Amino acid sequence: MTDSQSKRNIERVEQWYRTLSSDGRLPVDWTAYVTGDLALAFEQAGAGISLRSVYDLRVGCELLARNPAPLFVITLFNGEGDVPLDAATGWGQTELRRIAGGFLLRWSEPLDERAGPLQVRLQAHLQPKHHAVDWTMVVTNTGSPYSVRRVTFPQVELNRFDDDPVVFFPSGPGELKHGAWDEVWRYDQPYGQAWCSMQYMAAYAAGHGASGLYVGVHDPFAGTKDLRAFSDPARHTVTLHYDIPAPDQLRPGNGFRFSGEARWQLLHGDWFDAAQIYKRWCHEHARWWLATPREDIPQWMRTVGVWLQENYETTTSVQAILRFQEYMGVSVAVHWYNWHQIPFDNDYPHYFPAKHGFADVLRELRRKHVTGMPYINGRLWDTHDRGAEDFEFTRVALPAATKDMDGNPIVERYGSIETDGSPVTLAVMCPTTELWQERVREITLKLINDIGADGVYIDQVAAAKPVLCVDPTHSHPAGGGHWWNEGYWDMLDRIRQSLPPGRMLTTECNAEAFIRQFDGYLTWHWQHDNMVPAFQAIYGGAILIFGRAYNGDATAQRMKAGQQFVFGEQIGWFAPRIIDQPDVALFLRSIIHLRQSLVRYFYAGEMLRPPVLDVPVSRVRADWQWYGENWVTTDAVMCGAWALLNEHRMVLLFANVGDIEVRTVLQFNCRDYGITFKAAQLSIHDPEVGATPPEAVGARFQRAMAFAPRSAIAIELVW
Repeated sequence: MTDSQSKRNIERVEQWYRTLSSDGRLPVDWTAYVTGDLALAFEQAGAGISLRSVYDLRVGCELLARNPAPLFVITLFNGEGDVPLDAATGWGQTELRRIAGGFLLRWSEPLDERAGPLQVRLQAHLQPKHHAVDWTMVVTNTGSPYSVRRVTFPQVELNRFDDDPVVFFPSGPGELKHGAWDEVWRYDQPYGQAWCSMQYMAAYAAGHGASGLYVGVHDPFAGTKDLRAFSDPARHTVTLHYDIPAPDQLRPGNGFRFSGEARWQLLHGDWFDAAQIYKRWCHEHARWWLATPREDIPQWMRTVGVWLQENYETTTSVQAILRFQEYMGVSVAVHWYNWHQIPFDNDYPHYFPAKHGFADVLRELRRKHVTGMPYINGRLWDTHDRGAEDFEFTRVALPAATKDMDGNPIVERYGSIETDGSPVTLAVMCPTTELWQERVREITLKLINDIGADGVYIDQVAAAKPVLCVDPTHSHPAGGGHWWNEGYWDMLDRIRQSLPPGRMLTTECNAEAFIRQFDGYLTWHWQHDNMVPAFQAIYGGAILIFGRAYNGDATAQRMKAGQQFVFGEQIGWFAPRIIDQPDVALFLRSIIHLRQSLVRYFYAGEMLRPPVLDVPVSRVRADWQWYGENWVTTDAVMCGAWALLNEHRMVLLFANVGDIEVRTVLQFNCRDYGITFKAAQLSIHDPEVGATPPEAVGARFQRAMAFAPRSAIAIELVW
C-alpha cells in the first residue's frame, strides 16, 4: 500500500467515525473492524453485543439500520415450549476481541435460567481483498435440559441507503424487488425448492458503482434452512436473514455448528456481480459442483432443439408429434405424462404396467429422432395405493415415510381424488431409507431398460422443500442438517451408475444441490415479474435448463420463448398443437433455429453480463396465466450474452417479442463482459437469412440496431 493510499484510508475511517458520533470518536463500549472498504462496529453493553454499523468506506455510505435486529436469535425447546435468546440482551458474560485474521464474539451464562449452560461463539474472518467478512458459529449446549431447535443467523437489517435500492432474492432463476423499503413486502421460503434455489441474497443501489451488501450462506452441503427478507416501511428498513433448523433438535443438549460460513461482502454492482461472488465460492467448495462443460450429459440431450409435453395416446400422440417435428425441422424431445395405467398423482409408486403400446411408440419415435422422457414422482407414496385400498403403504412403506414429532407420516395433497371420492393423501418418503432409494431406482431402470425410455423425469426432487423428518429409526439426525440432500445424492448416484450409455435424468425446478446428479432441470415455474438469470450466470454449462409453462396469449408465449432464448434455456415444453397458432409458431420456429445454430454456447459455454442497449426500449406486458392471472412486464427487446472463452468467441443475443420495430444503439466494450481483446471478427446471425460475412471491429464499437417485431438475431464475435 502506498503512502497516499494509506492516508486516504485513514481519512475514510475518520469520516466514518464522524458519522457515528458528533466528536468524531468511536463511542464508549464500541469496537471497530475494517476489512478492505467494509467497516463494522459493535457495541458491547446491556448484557449483550449489538451490531451498530455496516459502512462502505469507498462510497461513504451507512448500510445498517439504526437500532437494527440482533445478529442472531437462538430458539431452545423442551417439548412444551420455546425459549428465544438473542445476541443483544440477556447474557451474564460477553466477550469481543481481536484474533489472528479477524475477531471473536462470545456469549455465555444466559440470564434466563431455563437456558442452562449455553454458550455462543461467532468467529469473523476478515477478507480485505474482497471487502468481506466470513462468519462461523458454534453453539455449545452440553448438559442442558433444552435442545437447540432453530438458529437465526446471519441477520442484518439495512436502512434505505439509496434513492432506488433493490433486493435480489433467489426465487427461480433470481428475482429483483424495487421499492421494498417503502412498502410491506416479504420473501420467506425454505431453501432447496422451487422458489429458493440458491443460498444468497443481496441489496444494492440501482446506480452504477453505488453501494450494496451481499449476504450469503456458503454451506458446501446445502443444508436445510429458510431464507427470509422482509420490510418495515415505517422504519424504511429491509432485513435479510437465514433461519436454520438444528440437527438432533429433539435431543436435550444437542448444540449447533454452522455448516460452512456466512459471508457479508460489499457489492459495488448489481445482481450479476452478486452472482459472480457466489459462483466463485461454488466452483471451489460446493459439493454439488461439477467441472464444466458437463461431459457426462448425452450429446443428444445437449443439442435438443425443442421440448414438448404430451399425454400418452397411441395414434393421436405420434401423429401430432411428427407433424410438429416436420414444421420445426429440429430434434424434438417429448416429456410423457400419463403413460401409466394408474391415474396421475394417485396410487404412487405402482406405475407398471405401462399403457398398451407405449414402448412401441417410444421405439417408433426414436427411429425418427424424437426422444422420450416419461414422468415418475421421486418423493411420494399414496397412503391408499390401490384405489381406495391401503395395499402396500402401511405394510411396506410406512416405516420409510417421513414422520413428524407425533410419529405420524408427513403427507401432502395435490387435488387428485381416490375412487371413493376422498382426496388422495400422499406420504413424503425419506430419501435416506434403503426402501425408497431402491424403489425409485427400480422404477427408473425398468423404464429405461424394459420400456426403452431415453431418460426419466423424477418429479419434485429439486422442487419441493426438504422435510424435517424426526423418525428415530431412520439413519439421520432428527430435523435439520444436510441428510436430506445426502439421501438423494446416494439414491441418484446409484441410479446413474446403472444407466446405459446415452440415457439421462431430469427433475422439476432448479434447487442447486442436485446439479451433479441430474442432466437437466425443468424450470416450468419461471413465470414471475422482474426475473433475472442469476442461476445461469452461476451454473451455465453445469446443467441444462428447459421448459416453461406456455400459458397465456400470443404475446405471453413470445415473451417466454424470448426469455428462454436469452437466458440460455432449451426452448419449449408446450403441446405439439402450438403450431396451429401462426402468430406464435412462426416466432418459435425462428428463435428455435437461431438457438440451434449457436447451441454449443449453451451447453459448453458460460453466461456473461447481459448487454444494455443505449437507448431505452419499449416495454411489453401480458398475463402469463401462472396459476391464474399473473401479469409480467419485460423489455420488448430481451438481451443476453454467452461465451466460449477457451475458444475466444462470444455471442450477444437479442429477441424483440413485441409488435413494433425497435431502433436503438448497441455500445460495446469488451471489458464490460470481463474479457479483453484488441480486435475481433463480427458476424450477425439472422435465422431468416443466415450469417453475414465477418467484419473487423475493435474492442470498443457502437452500432445502430433495428429490431424487427417478433424477431431474434445474434451478434457473434471471434477474436
